[in-house]
Amino acid sequence: MNHRPAASRAWLALASAAALSAGCSINPPAAGPAPAPVAAPAPAPAAAATTPAPAADTLVFATMKGDGRTDQGASLDGFAYSEKAGDATFGKISVTGGVARVTGVIWPQKGSTWGGIGFSVGAAQGKAQDLSGYKTLSLQLAASAPGTLRIRVMGNEKATRDNGCYPVVVQAVTTELREYSIDLGRFASEAYCGGNARTIATTSTAVAAVEVADPKVAGGKRDIDFQVGRITLSR
Repeated sequence: MNHRPAASRAWLALASAAALSAGCSINPPAAGPAPAPVAAPAPAPAAAATTPAPAADTLVFATMKGDGRTDQGASLDGFAYSEKAGDATFGKISVTGGVARVTGVIWPQKGSTWGGIGFSVGAAQGKAQDLSGYKTLSLQLAASAPGTLRIRVMGNEKATRDNGCYPVVVQAVTTELREYSIDLGRFASEAYCGGNARTIATTSTAVAAVEVADPKVAGGKRDIDFQVGRITLSR
């Protein structure tokens, strides 16, 4: 028999009704395990570039190294030439601190009226480069005495190399190594070339080398000693 007082039974009924109306349970079920955290979706892979990056405004054509090559994988070459064999003799190329020193002798004992000592540096990896998008050639130059050096932009046509008709500029230099910036529009073939002349516009589409030479023939013996440092092109 239930001996709970009537008042207690009435209170319990009211409490139960209030709990149900509030959506609660007097005896709620035990809580289940906490849900596992949801991982954030992995980011989508970046889309591959569809256009190449623009070319840099400056191209390093050659930086000289002590092993007779450039940082760009091309060779350094020296040479002598003269109207009569033996009137010019190449000495050597030595490289210190990224600057090539070129030596030789011009001595026209056989009567040469032209001749010189030259230095050439090839394009990267020995492959001709299209440099038609550049406007200025810059070179570090010096000589043992103030004078002029002839700079030539060369392609890979053997006949034009042999006849010396790729375009040139003559640049005054001093004994102090400094950089000279030359507008490519100044380059032109020498007057004797005539129909064999090559314009800089044509040559610049396939540049195989840059040449620097001392071409001065005087009455007596001349010891040639000049320097060539880094060569660059800019737009």
